[in-house]
Amino acid sequence: MSKVKCMVEECTYNCGNLCNANEIEVCSCGAKQVNCADETACRTFRGKGAHRGE
Repeated sequence: MSKVKCMVEECTYNCGNLCNANEIEVCSCGAKQVNCADETACRTFRGKGAHRGE
């Protein structure tokens, strides 16, 4: 499995700055053409304390 770095401390999948999710989904934030990281988003994010099935 690939190691995906995660710096989002509020995400339940963040385990020692690595994403512990089984799979991740990253999408654009509505831009027709993405030109930088700020125009992307991790849709796998779940806040700590959230139910994983949501």
